[in-house]
Amino acid sequence: MPQEKFRFRVTDGWLRDVASEPTPGQKWPCIRWDDQLLSDQKRFIDVQAALAVEYNLNWGYFVNRNWPVPFKNVIDADRDRRLRTFVEEAHSRGVKVLSGMGVYSWGFDEVVAKVPATSCGKPNSHGYVVMCAASDAAWEWQRRVLDFHMDSKWGLDGISMQSADNGRCECDACSKLTPAQYHARILIRTADYVRRQRPDWTIGQACWGLEVDDPGQWDDLVEISRHVDYMVEVAENTMRKGLRRELVARLKCAFGSVGGPFVEPPQHWSRARWFLPTGLSSARALKKLWDDGGRACEYFFRIFANPSDEVSWRSGARILSSPETSPAESLKEAVAAVYGVTGSPADDLAAWYERAEEAYFSRADFAQGDADLSLEPLIWHEKPAEAGPAVYLSTRMTSAARSDYAADLRRLKVEIAAMKPMRENVKRRTITCIDGALADIAAIQ
Repeated sequence: MPQEKFRFRVTDGWLRDVASEPTPGQKWPCIRWDDQLLSDQKRFIDVQAALAVEYNLNWGYFVNRNWPVPFKNVIDADRDRRLRTFVEEAHSRGVKVLSGMGVYSWGFDEVVAKVPATSCGKPNSHGYVVMCAASDAAWEWQRRVLDFHMDSKWGLDGISMQSADNGRCECDACSKLTPAQYHARILIRTADYVRRQRPDWTIGQACWGLEVDDPGQWDDLVEISRHVDYMVEVAENTMRKGLRRELVARLKCAFGSVGGPFVEPPQHWSRARWFLPTGLSSARALKKLWDDGGRACEYFFRIFANPSDEVSWRSGARILSSPETSPAESLKEAVAAVYGVTGSPADDLAAWYERAEEAYFSRADFAQGDADLSLEPLIWHEKPAEAGPAVYLSTRMTSAARSDYAADLRRLKVEIAAMKPMRENVKRRTITCIDGALADIAAIQ
């Protein structure tokens, strides 16, 4: 009998979220695509394929915030070549490629600024001007973006839609709809248009900004679920409220989460500035999701140039393809792969990683079911193109907790330095990462 797996095993993020090099001096999200990034992507999909994570989803193949007006010359020949190469590399490993799709929300800043008929012209309660669900001109621009993606020359295998990350239109007409009704209207129209043109495509929907823990709005979520392949909740509020099993039973598509703590890859930081293992938390969250009937996940990229990130990503990914694996075993397999250890050294290193993870999460104000965990601010409004402060330490811990955490990190550093045998270059990078975290703690006033 075939081994059971999550049906939609998706790993995702912005284009440079796997990059081994930071992009200082660039506002988020930077989507620079160079040879080094392509090399990093190939390494990532090698590991992804080995762990049977079927889909790779990127935001930023074409634009960051602005589809151009007029709609032409979207990308140059060099970017065209890199995209085709990436898709070919993924397909050669059995990995399908999805594109992030803003629906009336993300990506249309220039459109609403230059084409007034697409919006009501007023910022919503989130401070954004977004396209209006009652506007025919808005649908025309959404359709252009969809047609562009569906061109067979790109070789894409589907999309994941987000309609609420910048909030919704709040004009008089749109405000008559509940949030779920509003988003159902534009998501279903988008999904049905794609399905008619590309019945072979996978269509996902991620609820960034759209809460799904109100049973009073579930009828509209069920209607969305008839038109998509999977739906992903971000903060796991249905789990916290004991509603997730009931919602899963009502939906007509696979339901899932982001797989536990989503550590936002810091765009501006050196890749050796942090040491923050989350693998056990991710594995445990995914086991619970599986037990609740969830069969989908958009499991965010991590930066493999940082050993703790690679161990963390591998630990959760193992559960996606093998839900019967225990979290402890998935962590052991991850450290074995990254550090080249087996037997009792692998047991010792896995136990060390478990204590390192506990050292942070036992002191930080991050609860089970929370989603994104920023190392630096995603957007540092004071200096948006510069490396931001270490907010995962400064805002999530008290001064006393940071002091205790630093003491634990120093002990962990001594312990791993004494461990043998393992790949010495990976050990050295791990120690450098611990030093980076300690330096940030010391710098916080």
